[in-house]
Amino acid sequence: MVMLSTNEEKAKSAKKSPEREKKSELKAAQNGSKSRDPHEKLVDEIKEYLDKGSSANQLKSFLGSCSGSSQEIMNALFEALFKGVGKGFAKEVVKKKNYLAVATQEDGSQMVLLRAIEFLCGKPIPQAVKEVALVLKALYDNDVLEEEFVLEWYQQGLRGDNKNSQIWKNVKPFIEWLKSAESESEEE
Repeated sequence: MVMLSTNEEKAKSAKKSPEREKKSELKAAQNGSKSRDPHEKLVDEIKEYLDKGSSANQLKSFLGSCSGSSQEIMNALFEALFKGVGKGFAKEVVKKKNYLAVATQEDGSQMVLLRAIEFLCGKPIPQAVKEVALVLKALYDNDVLEEEFVLEWYQQGLRGDNKNSQIWKNVKPFIEWLKSAESESEEE
């Protein structure tokens, strides 16, 4: 008779564990039930809603029914609208500005939108990061974003954990333009 110590039993079960894990992952993937993170679920939910041809006003009430913080919902909306967009990011933002305008009607929501832009540009989408200043200008010109929020967001970004991010370097010319336009209007 062979006796196994508890250490040997643990070692044997540990050896089987990764195999079992792979099998269960494979089954889950085949069944389409592999768990996704809540952000991706929210992005898919919003994208599905937008694909139905919903208007901007309908979107506002739909977003109100979504679960998550206002930042999580805005990040998901922004990603649902612009995921995969590289070159032409600014043009796409102009096309979909009505959705963003409706989503930024609440107090504090402009900062939430700016953080969502930062969130999307934090992903590996080099063309989007290159066009971020054009995106901000388009949203500013279309009265979706106000100057004071853009400037505050930029200052927070320069002081934050991501202060060396490419986004701040690309946004800087737009910020300088905003500041010079502000000083010119004050002089008049």
